[in-house]
Amino acid sequence: MKRTIGSSFCLLLLLTNLCWGQIEAGSPRVYTLDECIQLAIKHNATLIAAKNTYNVAKSDVWTGWGRLLPSVDSRLGYSRRLTGPTDRITYDESTGELIFGISGIETFKYYSASISASQGWSLGGYDFYSIREKNASKNSAKSSYQLTRQELILSVKRAYFDVLAAKMLLEIQKEALKRAAEQLKIAETRYELGAASFSDVLKAKVQYGDVELTLISADNTVKLAKATLNSWMGQNVDSPIDVEENLSIPEFHYSYENALRESLGKNPNVKKAHFDLRSAEAQLGMARSGLFPNFNLYGSYSWSNVDLDELKYSRQRDYEWFLSASISFNIFENFQRKYNLSYAKANLNTTGENLRQTKRDVALELKRAFLNVQEANEKIDLTKKKVKSAQEDLDLMQEKYNLGAANILELLDAEVSFKQAEADQVQALYDYNLAVAQFEKAIGK
Repeated sequence: MKRTIGSSFCLLLLLTNLCWGQIEAGSPRVYTLDECIQLAIKHNATLIAAKNTYNVAKSDVWTGWGRLLPSVDSRLGYSRRLTGPTDRITYDESTGELIFGISGIETFKYYSASISASQGWSLGGYDFYSIREKNASKNSAKSSYQLTRQELILSVKRAYFDVLAAKMLLEIQKEALKRAAEQLKIAETRYELGAASFSDVLKAKVQYGDVELTLISADNTVKLAKATLNSWMGQNVDSPIDVEENLSIPEFHYSYENALRESLGKNPNVKKAHFDLRSAEAQLGMARSGLFPNFNLYGSYSWSNVDLDELKYSRQRDYEWFLSASISFNIFENFQRKYNLSYAKANLNTTGENLRQTKRDVALELKRAFLNVQEANEKIDLTKKKVKSAQEDLDLMQEKYNLGAANILELLDAEVSFKQAEADQVQALYDYNLAVAQFEKAIGK
């Protein structure tokens, strides 16, 4: 009676501690894949930096248009000068004598106002090429942002699938541990009845210990996968989280030819290479414009007086208008124009080749992802059959062992084969989901 009460008290205490630990730890928040992606987009430092670069490039376009508008300056000035007593010599014409004296304190004040405007244009079209270059750079930065965003989404998907796969493998190990415990119990029972040797018991214990160790490793893999997913979402790696879906088989209805056309039109890498080529073409135009003269126009209006009240008459007196126009051409620039032109041509050739190589790279990426999807899909069908066959073999071997028609090694081999078949099925599901995600990235989705 005392032993029963003591056991009940210990069990109650253990349950209380477990419940209290769960209350303190808090229930993990369950995330969908879309929620993980949105959090990563919001907090990822690399993506934020890419977006800031794009915003700066958008602002820089205004500077290109601003070159077509005049620069306007205005000034309103006031100056005051105070002269202290100084020796002064004056000449008296009536007497013809020099008069020595000391002058008093003199104060001078002066007011002025002016406004001026200046504008210069390259007759070679530099300003218009500059606008084209800045627009192309802006679109290139936008494509870079989109590319960074897609790479981030792919990384989050991979981390999410890692959690799903790790959880499924953990469940496989838990079921394997249950079967190992049952097999150990059967081996011990048969040994007590004299139907099995003590070696069977030892082998069953070793099998149970191996599965138990593998379970610990699988549990750590789940924890690490969740920590990695937290990191991608911009959260504390120790935040309690969970995922709600299981690895499934998403629909896939793409043909390679249609996907390739879509990829070459939408992939951010290809779009960026296109805009980089446009930028290089505009830079070549800017370099060529240096071979043409510049047209400069300048105009100003100014007013000055010792009395500020006279400002109301600034359009009637004490003013000055100035207007000038000129054409300038720098005859010798220490071969800078020659260098600019050579550099722009080389850069154009480089970006053109880069565009062609980028298209090849994207096509290769798409081909690889497409083949991986097909391969993983076939593996899923094969692993399903493999799991079913391994399950039947295990059940059959278990019955044979229970009847004494099979030894413990045959049973343990069947158990290992079944567990490996289940793990292969999880790996096939993981590979399929990841291949689909990589395919979607390649087509710019």
